Amino acid sequence: MTDAMTAGRTALVAGGEAHTFAALARLAARRAAELPPLERGRPFAIRPALTLRDVSALLAAAMRGAPVALLPALPDAEAAALRAALPARVPDQVAALVYTSGSTGRRRCAMLDRAAFAASAEAGASVLGWRDDDRWLACLPLSHIGGLSVLTRCLWARRAAVLADPSPRFEPAAVAGQIARDRVTLASLVPTMLIRLLDLEPAWRPPDHLRAILLGGAPASAALLARAAGRGLTVHTTYGMTETCSHVAIDGRTLPGIELSLIDDRIAVRGPVLLRGFAPPDDDVPAVDRDGWLVTADRGAFDQAGHLRVIGRADDVIVSGGEKIDPSAVEAVLESVPGIAAAVVFAVPDPAWGQLVAAALVAGPGRRPDAELAAALAAALADRLARHERPRQIAWLAELPLGPTGKVDRAETARRATAELNPSAPRAPAAPPPPRPRRS
Repeated sequence: MTDAMTAGRTALVAGGEAHTFAALARLAARRAAELPPLERGRPFAIRPALTLRDVSALLAAAMRGAPVALLPALPDAEAAALRAALPARVPDQVAALVYTSGSTGRRRCAMLDRAAFAASAEAGASVLGWRDDDRWLACLPLSHIGGLSVLTRCLWARRAAVLADPSPRFEPAAVAGQIARDRVTLASLVPTMLIRLLDLEPAWRPPDHLRAILLGGAPASAALLARAAGRGLTVHTTYGMTETCSHVAIDGRTLPGIELSLIDDRIAVRGPVLLRGFAPPDDDVPAVDRDGWLVTADRGAFDQAGHLRVIGRADDVIVSGGEKIDPSAVEAVLESVPGIAAAVVFAVPDPAWGQLVAAALVAGPGRRPDAELAAALAAALADRLARHERPRQIAWLAELPLGPTGKVDRAETARRATAELNPSAPRAPAAPPPPRPRRS
């Protein structure tokens, strides 16, 4: 973890205190003595928090060659069930067992090799580069690839990681203060975190030393990126997932050494960053196809320059009267209406059309769903969406529920919104959806 040239360089900032690589190595060695025996190939299970103690435990395992099994922040019974299901041993090359978010079903445990972490760090560095004074803020959970990869990238590059001050929830004012206090130059956020930073009053202005924010985990709207640019923020949008050891594209550009393609309209990834496979009980689930492609659940497209555009998840598509509707496209229109801060579009069953479009909306600061906002919303829908794309029922929520990584929990949003849907909204389109144009 350390050498003579980097021993005195800052490796970690926690609670405002800087620790060198040499000091962190000593802490990890002491922590190893407190832990159960750490053996190569034998998973060491931990539910890590953003603390010096837990980071030193992760490093202790890495120094001994033991893979870390990162348990998500779940109720104790669920965490215990995941722990009990872990295999007794995994291949020696495995560095971490990381659980997927479970957004497409049951959580799976991805086994990630040391070589995959190194390849991911190298690929990202070739695009973003490193400065001697870089300090990367880790405020995403360490049990998820977005948080863990901040640590692994910084260790690989011998740069400093900054642990967000402990808090059960993302506190934008505290994070803004810490960015200034700890001279953070890079930060990894999800869109909801950036929105909350930009919503701070008085308006938050990023310090000069913050050179970039990496924004991932969910699509970022054009309106959000425009707001960030207006504050002088450099934002790089990223695309990746647990199975790819973090991002594989930055600003739509495929990272070096990685291949992206489309297979049946779904984004497929191939390269050295891919998982080795899934741990039991999903070890019989093929991680990649016979040609080495990981076919994701995300739909995408490439522009003429070869840049990737993520359209949305395949299982989020709404089919109404035989017409396929992309929720993200409808959400973009809704969020462009002044006074609407956030939108989630989902399907509700309908006996005539199969599914209809519904939406959960959050009003912006100081706004409420009054007649003026309703009129602006109706005008935008009529002007920019086809009849079958327009939400037929709307629920206004105080806020959108978030998952453990700060991403919007779409399933929980739909559940809450369904109970609040406006019953007076029309139940079906006034006319059948228009037929698809025929190609000559």
